[in-house]
Amino acid sequence: MKKLITAALAFAASATMAQSSLQEKRAEYAKIVESGSKAEKDTLAKGLFDVAKTSKDEGDLIFASNFIYGLGYEDAADSIRKEIVRKFPKGVAARDAYIQGFYDLESTKEQEKLFKRWVKKWPMEKVEGDKLNYDYVIASLARSFAAEGDEAKALSYVEQMNERFWRAQGYIPVATSFLQQGDTLAAIPLIQTAINDAEYYINLPKEQKDNKAGFAAVGYPGYVSQLAEIYDAQGKQTEAMQLIERAIALVPEQASRFSGTYFKGLEAAGRKLEALQQLEILYKQGTFTYKDKMKELYAVMNGSDQGVEAYFTRLDGEVIKGIRDHIKEMEVYKPAPAFELLNLEGESVSLASLKGKVVVLDFWATWCQPCIRSFPGMKAAQEMYAADDEVQFLFINTWERDKEYKSKVPAFIEKNGYPFEVLYDDQKDPETGAILATEMGVRGIPAKFIIDKEGNIRYFLTGSTPNVDYIKLEMKELIEAAKMPYKG
Repeated sequence: MKKLITAALAFAASATMAQSSLQEKRAEYAKIVESGSKAEKDTLAKGLFDVAKTSKDEGDLIFASNFIYGLGYEDAADSIRKEIVRKFPKGVAARDAYIQGFYDLESTKEQEKLFKRWVKKWPMEKVEGDKLNYDYVIASLARSFAAEGDEAKALSYVEQMNERFWRAQGYIPVATSFLQQGDTLAAIPLIQTAINDAEYYINLPKEQKDNKAGFAAVGYPGYVSQLAEIYDAQGKQTEAMQLIERAIALVPEQASRFSGTYFKGLEAAGRKLEALQQLEILYKQGTFTYKDKMKELYAVMNGSDQGVEAYFTRLDGEVIKGIRDHIKEMEVYKPAPAFELLNLEGESVSLASLKGKVVVLDFWATWCQPCIRSFPGMKAAQEMYAADDEVQFLFINTWERDKEYKSKVPAFIEKNGYPFEVLYDDQKDPETGAILATEMGVRGIPAKFIIDKEGNIRYFLTGSTPNVDYIKLEMKELIEAAKMPYKG
């Protein structure tokens, strides 16, 4: 959670008030919270506590309380927040505190009532700067009404969203609900709007592109693919092809993200070789679900399936070579920090107790969707090594946002049937005050470390893929490499 706060603070200035000289030090302070020495953190904490005691500016007080939280003084930060609300009953902190219980309400109707009271007390039109906090709530209401089949209300709420760079987060889930209910007509304009918004930011001059522009563009391939799939289902292959080819021209570096949809249009247009080439791209990335379709296209292209096994042997070799080339970029060699954490049963697990084993650490959180999407693959990788006493997988639960995480994490693991050894990353180093994720240098999750039998970090991976087969291959290459003596 601390990491999330400091990352958010570094992302943008407080949108509801002018920058102060204190807030201009946002990035500097975030760096100290993330990787500063104990002395630097203590000095920063002292200065921020002084600000909390003396400042009469709400923005500075919020700024100080957030960083105080990030430094590990959670209770003190909560007390400061309460004092801010008391001092500024119509201010930003009071506004945010008022809506805090929104997500805990059981019914959409109750949530809507709270929202209406909220905007009556703090009207959106009177807010200076961005209105992202309002959009979070509006998008949630829109998604809920869409899921309940209330199209009119869902649309009325998405139309209230303010921030162009973010509103696809409301539009796309609502559109997806409409599609699930068979209402393609209502879904298409929402997806098209999300595409238009993303293209606006993609087409900005380089000097105008900021973090917001980057965020808006991230989902673009997904939006385009979703609309192209609709066109394909409607028999509009030409429209689908035009949409994808335009997108590829706009973001050629992301061309492979369109392959799963693009090949269908190419095949329908009689461009069999190009269709097969798109599937080859996916195969080399570890998406093996189209193997039967590839065999079919291969036979069409070659007049028979003769040679198809050799064809896939060559492709498999390229997949392995690609993985080996990729993991070379992840190589490190340094001692792993000692740790001793508790598992779900309250038992202590230390790195020292695992000496002589290759240890796979997977840092994750229940709110982290990329983490969760990789779990089927990690489960398959763990099962692949179930009989290998020289390998131990540990899933390090970190950066949880919910104070009730110790009940929610086991429930999540049990619900999904994951046979994972989960450790809570909530033990602070007595000297640095840092949790394990910080000591390991984790800057984002999911993050994975491969530690060799002598306790040295050999590989550090960030990001993830949902491709089960690819994860299995990648983990096998990493683990087997870590079993071998380090050659330098």
